[in-house]
Amino acid sequence: MSHGISADGTSPEDVLDWLHEQGEQRAARLPEFDVERTLARARAARDAGAVNFWTVLNLAERAAFEAIARGQTFAAGTALMREGDQADEVMVILDGWTKVAISEDGREVAIAERGPGDLVGESGTAPGNVRSASVIALEEVRALVMTTEGYAVFIGEFPSLSDVVKRHTYDRLSRPDRF
Repeated sequence: MSHGISADGTSPEDVLDWLHEQGEQRAARLPEFDVERTLARARAARDAGAVNFWTVLNLAERAAFEAIARGQTFAAGTALMREGDQADEVMVILDGWTKVAISEDGREVAIAERGPGDLVGESGTAPGNVRSASVIALEEVRALVMTTEGYAVFIGEFPSLSDVVKRHTYDRLSRPDRF
């Protein structure tokens, strides 16, 4: 288990301290917020070395996500999301791998990969946002697709998950990709 310093100079313990402080503040505002459960998730993610959004969810959270989302399969080469399009959906990849690509000087540049358990599209959930990158299936991909409005409802029902999403995003930005 690694407890090193990240590129931005923070250690996993610093992140957990920050999460604890944020959790205490949120718990003061939201009595249903469970600080210890959130910290347990963060510790489990830290100890596992990466945050896999889907596997961090408990059964009730998964069931709620599935109730709002629809299952969809994408063939290899299909864009799940396109750079510049309206950001109106969020997805959890259940099976298969994708590449995240941006257009640079008229050519496609792959910048990351996403696979089973990854949440994609969550950074564009504010109203009026457009996609900053394309997500393209490298093979057949099975995903749960949810509207951004449905995602807002989901996060509203489980406010402690916003910290999990932040950690998931942080982890993806700090993990090496093959591209």
